[in-house]
Amino acid sequence: MAGTIVDSVTLNFTDLTGAKTGCTSLGSNKFWKGWVEDIGGGMGNFECKWGPTGEPGSDKGSQRGIPICSARDQLAKKVKEKVAKGYTRLDTRSDQEEMAKAAAKGVLVAPDPAPKAVAKTTAASRIFHPEVGRLLGIIYGETSRVVRAGLSAQAGATAENPIGNLSDRQLDLGGSILDEIETFITKALGRECSTNRSQTIPLIRGVPDSKIIDFTDRFMSNVPRQIGRDQRGRENLHQIVISSFERLDEQRKFLQLLRDAHLTKDVFQAASHVTTSGGKEEVWYDGLGCDIDICEPGSAEYRKVVDIFNNGQSRNNANWWRNGQSTLQVVRVFKFIRKGADARFQAYSNRMAAKPGAVGNIMAWHGTRTENLLGISKVGLLMPENLPRGVHISGKAFGKGIYHAPCTTGIKTICGFPTDGTNGALKSMNYTSAQGAYYGSGNTSRSAFMYLQDVALGIADVRTSACWDKARPDDWPRKDFIYACATKNSGGFTHDEMVTFDQDAQTFRYLLEIETR
Repeated sequence: MAGTIVDSVTLNFTDLTGAKTGCTSLGSNKFWKGWVEDIGGGMGNFECKWGPTGEPGSDKGSQRGIPICSARDQLAKKVKEKVAKGYTRLDTRSDQEEMAKAAAKGVLVAPDPAPKAVAKTTAASRIFHPEVGRLLGIIYGETSRVVRAGLSAQAGATAENPIGNLSDRQLDLGGSILDEIETFITKALGRECSTNRSQTIPLIRGVPDSKIIDFTDRFMSNVPRQIGRDQRGRENLHQIVISSFERLDEQRKFLQLLRDAHLTKDVFQAASHVTTSGGKEEVWYDGLGCDIDICEPGSAEYRKVVDIFNNGQSRNNANWWRNGQSTLQVVRVFKFIRKGADARFQAYSNRMAAKPGAVGNIMAWHGTRTENLLGISKVGLLMPENLPRGVHISGKAFGKGIYHAPCTTGIKTICGFPTDGTNGALKSMNYTSAQGAYYGSGNTSRSAFMYLQDVALGIADVRTSACWDKARPDDWPRKDFIYACATKNSGGFTHDEMVTFDQDAQTFRYLLEIETR
């Protein structure tokens, strides 16, 4: 007989080498979860699940129909035993904690608008274009898929709640461990740059440094990850440990996805219960907080956007330009604007335009992996200092700001420095999920997405070589953005980039779906 859960504890244990457990052939990556159910009349159940990460686990050890005080005692006893063996106790999060944390960082995320009320309707009150409904399904579905695939079994991730039960404090702890790992990697390999991103800390007699193994154990104990049996064992350790900047970035990206999924937890739950035609789309649309519509193929607006894409492709980008032609084509264009963002952008744009010699507004690209569309669409592009601890920062080489690939076709100079004249689209494509994209691993998708934005620019701090981790442009705030000038560079980069340092300096106009061919 099941009852009301009155107490619950989730524990995780990662020991890649098996040094702590004696499981030296495959190491250990396992969970233990216990909870107490009140079944009434002073009686209760002590329930537990335990086993290897990624597997359903066994309930051997559960005790049912016992005095509830005995059930609580049994839970406390088991937790004490497991913690003494090295298990990590995982925190659970609350909505209030996450909203408060976001607000403290200057990011106002309102609670999702009564999705359960929408779920009760017998028919959708609005009709969405089939392509808009399809896009919404991709935005929510891809985040959910990647999060659930990456979390281990004890996190409790489901389609209704992809985030599982990891708390904000737990993710902060994981983020602090990643910060420690970054310091360790930097000491071993030098400051991160384009030439050492994929380089790993050298092996010692065929296995990784024991310190990086310990760091990885700690991180995966606090932010439990799937590790397949075919990946485990001493001969595979060098493939698992977080021993490079590239692998570190992958873990930071995953932390961001966990937070994105939590901010829309109510939307996921409501949509999973909707059975009416168009009902899911209505829940998804309201939860995203954006105005979205399709640009019909052949329309003047569609042709304008496709022309911007086609004319903004650098012939020097070998990933996407081969044998004298592009390997990409625009298949869909969506009008895509975050609600409330335009007014803030216009106010910022007016301030920039008042500066003598201001560049003004230009269009620019921002490419991202498909699973990141949910978080970016909902809260916009955030400054790195407003991101939660430990999450992924997409660009560092030209400062800690928000990165764009400018549409400079027809724009010959910026603040007196020449542009490359064609850059934009293909630069940003390298940050997407498309097969062949330069940044990130596992890029196998035929399709990908990029935002086309308006960006307001005042006066540039022009850079011709990298200025890693720069917090603000020189002469800030008179100079409000960094222009990485490719045609005058002395540091190896071949394409222009713009880095802005205010969250209102850009606003989305379109979202393009692009396919490789």
